[in-house]
Amino acid sequence: MKRTWDKKEERYFGIGIFRPKTEENLGTLWRTALIYSASFIFVIEAKYNKKSSDIMKVWSKIPLFQFETMDAFLSTVPYSCKLVGIEMDKNSIPIKEYNHPERAVYLLGSEDNGLPKKLKEKCHDIICLPGNRSLNVAVAGSISIFDRINKMGL
Repeated sequence: MKRTWDKKEERYFGIGIFRPKTEENLGTLWRTALIYSASFIFVIEAKYNKKSSDIMKVWSKIPLFQFETMDAFLSTVPYSCKLVGIEMDKNSIPIKEYNHPERAVYLLGSEDNGLPKKLKEKCHDIICLPGNRSLNVAVAGSISIFDRINKMGL
């Protein structure tokens, strides 16, 4: 007998930041990721230390992966999973037009420099939020997560 399952069982996502400017940005994004059911969060070329302000103890509920280099991160992108950059770029797809993939890893750059060319070239898609200026990285990530769950009915 063939087992059937809800297609929602085949969905997951993670989100992370390349060289975040502050640990608070990562902490804020981590909390949003927990609340909206991300599978994991990550940071590239930065470290995060547990904060006493983390009253939800997010560190105990959703894993944080810390990658020392871009290449270390790129070697771990899961099979059958799209890498989606969130970046103001001339080739970006406006988020309001974007159909989120079932399985995705969302990647944000720092507010100061964005994503480096090497990472943008590895992204399957690059999406952008409305506006002509850069948002705080935690805010941009939180809006992107909300758009995903809103469109996918999670």
